[in-house]
Amino acid sequence: MKRDFAVAVKAVIVKNKKVLVLTRSQGEMECSYMNSHQKWDLPGGGLHFYERSKEGLQREIKEETRLDVFVGEPVSLFDVIKNHIHLCIFTYACCWKDGEVVLSHEHEGYYWMTREEVCTSQLPNWMKRDLLRALDRESYMEFEGKV
Repeated sequence: MKRDFAVAVKAVIVKNKKVLVLTRSQGEMECSYMNSHQKWDLPGGGLHFYERSKEGLQREIKEETRLDVFVGEPVSLFDVIKNHIHLCIFTYACCWKDGEVVLSHEHEGYYWMTREEVCTSQLPNWMKRDLLRALDRESYMEFEGKV
């Protein structure tokens, strides 16, 4: 039996007190081995071997949205073993620096959501938690001059 290990990174991108949420394309959902039923997504993906997490996250964000961001601190770690794979996902709070969203083939839609929209949405609880944590850190990132 083959076992595998993967490390992925995700971004909660904050822009003007809103957070970016993506919807996955049908093709992306069908090829997912961990979460084929979840349409909601955050920018990010798997790291390459010898790639540092923040560098890999900036690469993934650029590939999936064409946005330039400042990568801040982690807001969560997801660690799961399922279907013979051990997956660790690090989610970072990020601040938008430049660019307009241009989606790759992996996603078919995007939304910039306010705190209120996040709280009243049908997003999964883990995503709401991470989005709200990043919004809470935005004021700290403003203080640091990152936004």
